Amino acid sequence: MKLLAIGAAFAVFGVLALPAQDLPAWVLELSRVKRHARESFEHIPNYVCQETIDRFVKHPHAGSFEKLDTLHFEVASVGGRELLAAAGASRFDDVDPSYYIQEGSIGSGSFSGLVLNLFVHDNALIGHAREAQLQSRAALAYDFEMTAFNSGYQLKSSGASATVGLRGTFWVDKESLDLLQIEEHAVGIPYDLGMSDVDTAITFAPARIGSSVVLLPQSAETVIKERQGGENKNVTRFSGCREYTSESVIHFDALEPPPPPGKKSP
Repeated sequence: MKLLAIGAAFAVFGVLALPAQDLPAWVLELSRVKRHARESFEHIPNYVCQETIDRFVKHPHAGSFEKLDTLHFEVASVGGRELLAAAGASRFDDVDPSYYIQEGSIGSGSFSGLVLNLFVHDNALIGHAREAQLQSRAALAYDFEMTAFNSGYQLKSSGASATVGLRGTFWVDKESLDLLQIEEHAVGIPYDLGMSDVDTAITFAPARIGSSVVLLPQSAETVIKERQGGENKNVTRFSGCREYTSESVIHFDALEPPPPPGKKSP
């Protein structure tokens, strides 16, 4: 069974503004956190990174995961869209990531989708901060929730698909307010998708893109639990990030993609 988790679409809504002196202290602090994150993510230049995905599977009643394979991609964030190219390909193609696999799971959207939804499009309900320790740093932890309408988080399996809600937690450095990590959990997964849980954790780190130093995903781990008892785990690492330039060619029209490893052209 092929499983796919995608964060793609966004909806925008507004809230009524109140005078700052009438707002609780925790709301003002959250406003500072969101403003800092918005400045970090709203104007990141187009960029390309190397993406390595180690995929694991745990069969029903098995005691541990076993390695399935390792996939290598170039992933580009261009104009708010995330595009993939197989390692060695000459172009980026706007194709469904599940094209590249025969079994197991694969996803997209870890680069930009969730942070834009949280901090730029204001699509989440966010609670009070709590003191925390993360990566040996003093941090602030915030719990959040997004409805299916606002999340744009889509799951696919065996021809069926559904957009689901999210709940989770993000952590920011207490002093700099830089985003450190996000954990998300899919909510309201339809039974016919065959999944019982989908959980993802994404860590962030500074990276130089052109003349700017920006926060980008450094790694991500997704675990998908199947209703029949099996599990799929993807461990993704991002490296070699650089500014996207016109030297690369991107095609948005419907092209015939090159055959992925393990598949042959008809």
